[in-house]
Amino acid sequence: ARVLLLKRKTAPVGAWCPVSGRIEAGERAWQTALREIGEETGLNDGMLYTTGVTDSFYDPAANTIELMPVFLFMIAREEAVTLDDAQSDSAWLDLDAALAQLTFAGHKTALEAIRRDFILREPDPLKRIAF
Repeated sequence: ARVLLLKRKTAPVGAWCPVSGRIEAGERAWQTALREIGEETGLNDGMLYTTGVTDSFYDPAANTIELMPVFLFMIAREEAVTLDDAQSDSAWLDLDAALAQLTFAGHKTALEAIRRDFILREPDPLKRIAF
């Protein structure tokens, strides 16, 4: 299994992260995940799963704590990505290399859960989101 990480050129500048973004008016969280994946990577052919993990993030500029559901977009094979203006680089990494590269603890916790629940065993079909 390989994981796609993106290097941010907007806040948090220089951080290696998975795809992320904010919910827009009228969107469900899973729709945001699909939109952001397309915008940030150009990828759109895959299966979307809810991981059951929720990450939290403190935004010092807004002095808020944000809660984010973590989704997994599983694709058949590693593909070339098309970065948007918020990313400066991308890398397909094996799990251990991705864990070492990730900047935030919450992302590492989510990736460990993905390893346990989606890589070391077959994904639970009840976690798949049909779109």
